[in-house]
Amino acid sequence: MSESASVPVLSQPAEHVALIELNRPANANRLEPQDLDALQRHLDECESSQDIRVLILTGRGKYFSAGFDLRALTDDLKSGARSNAGDNAFEAVANRFENTRLIAIAAINGPVLGGATDLALACDFRIGSLDGFMQMPAARFGLPLYAGALQRYVSRMGLNAAKALVLMAERMSAEEMLQAGFLTELAAAGDVLMTAMTKASHLRAMPTKNMGALKAVLNASALGNGTTQRQRDILTAAFQPQLILQNIAASQAARHNG
Repeated sequence: MSESASVPVLSQPAEHVALIELNRPANANRLEPQDLDALQRHLDECESSQDIRVLILTGRGKYFSAGFDLRALTDDLKSGARSNAGDNAFEAVANRFENTRLIAIAAINGPVLGGATDLALACDFRIGSLDGFMQMPAARFGLPLYAGALQRYVSRMGLNAAKALVLMAERMSAEEMLQAGFLTELAAAGDVLMTAMTKASHLRAMPTKNMGALKAVLNASALGNGTTQRQRDILTAAFQPQLILQNIAASQAARHNG
């Protein structure tokens, strides 16, 4: 199989819903530089389409992802170089998932390791398989993580759980992932993508502009920035009186007819 044939695959399985599948199942869906480039292109395509409102990220095979392929870093270290290009590229992709106007769902179909834990945390909802687990082994190698990942671990999971994950390199079971706040929902093995599609069907019916604004301010609030003038401006720009009136009227009519 060629390298280009192994990069993440983009499809549209339902109206207003895009699906990105990590596509190196024989290699635990480890992400190589060309995969990160492909993810950026797929995000560009999805964001440029007004038809797409919800984005699902999952992996093909038994793993969600084993994170960034460390061979590039290994080659740099052996050659005496110290490059953080891989980290920068990975952080850029994770930031895109966090900041996109689309509502992002991580359908975590199996184990999630290394930097892929941050890619999942950058999504708005994270549905995990009952037989999955997670681990961040970077501390064992003496490998510092980029700041964006650490910030997401703390804001999503809390400081104590983040320290256990990052400093202890502890392996967490699916139940522990849910308890710690890494997962927002658990599903039976094999049902993760179906559960994500059900959630996407609910989310795609929501008013698009308002959802993007709410997401942006909720994320900012997690960092203590939710009441800044910029966040107030985002919410004000999403205020659409006529649409609100129409939706209220439709809801009242449906309740009356029901």
